[in-house]
Amino acid sequence: MTNEVILSSDSPAEFTLGQFWKEPPEPELKPTKVLATFSGGKLHVTAEMIDDDVFNTATAHNQRTWETGDVFEIFMRRDDSESYIEVHVTPENVKLHLTFDDFTHAFRIEDDIAKIAANPDDIISSAERTPTGWRASASVPLRAGPGDLIRVSFCRYDASKNNPELILSSSSPHRELSFHRPLEWTLCRVV
Repeated sequence: MTNEVILSSDSPAEFTLGQFWKEPPEPELKPTKVLATFSGGKLHVTAEMIDDDVFNTATAHNQRTWETGDVFEIFMRRDDSESYIEVHVTPENVKLHLTFDDFTHAFRIEDDIAKIAANPDDIISSAERTPTGWRASASVPLRAGPGDLIRVSFCRYDASKNNPELILSSSSPHRELSFHRPLEWTLCRVV
């Protein structure tokens, strides 16, 4: 039997990010804790990220935010569907909202993300600096209700102005560095 994480409206499920594809993890990996609930057809997420160099230069929604600095990412889908959603929130609360038709769609997209961009206004989000880094919160719609199984993954791009190397992390046990692997995302039951 597969272990399921329970997603309810009143008791947050907790996730931590790591580098499961790397042994040992990079020494620069900073802690990230994510709390998630589900209610009203939406996944509600808050991520606390330790970060000593918080920035992202994206200036408008649905830009390629993973190329412009720090990003918190949310991936989610119904377990009975191959289509899935990807949402980014930057420290400046710039959002990227993408929808994919199936598990291989991300690898068939060339340079034009406009083909898969969805309305960023569908995502309610906030971002703020904290004494130890930054916090991102988002509510992402997904057609699911009590009893449904969904899969979620939370990921992070930790950028630094003084180092071109990104520190990537995920809540999913990816054995290779690729966040678009939905069958490895955490299985959750909505209650």
